[in-house]
Amino acid sequence: MRPIVITTSGVSTSNLARMDEYANAPVSIQCTVSGTATYTVQTSNDDPNSVTNPVPLASMTWVNSLDTNAVGATTSISTFCQWPPLFIRINQTVGTGSVTATVVQMGVTPY
Repeated sequence: MRPIVITTSGVSTSNLARMDEYANAPVSIQCTVSGTATYTVQTSNDDPNSVTNPVPLASMTWVNSLDTNAVGATTSISTFCQWPPLFIRINQTVGTGSVTATVVQMGVTPY
């Protein structure tokens, strides 16, 4: 999978990074902080594009990363999700700086 880059600027949430549910795990996430920022990597398995059970964007449930270093982080980090969620985002809760996250899902779709 090609890397997906998502960013925050000030107190905000990033765009969503959609993972490939048919590709292999894990998912690598590198977050780079510029300036001052406190942020958390969050995941969701809700799917606004589902044919059978769509969840509106505003109603998606977001869960903090299982890696405690990616919750309330204030410095640049590298983390991963052992099992790929459907979506990943960055939630910046404090600071006027920014966070740029590069998300890479390993492997390719198995046959």
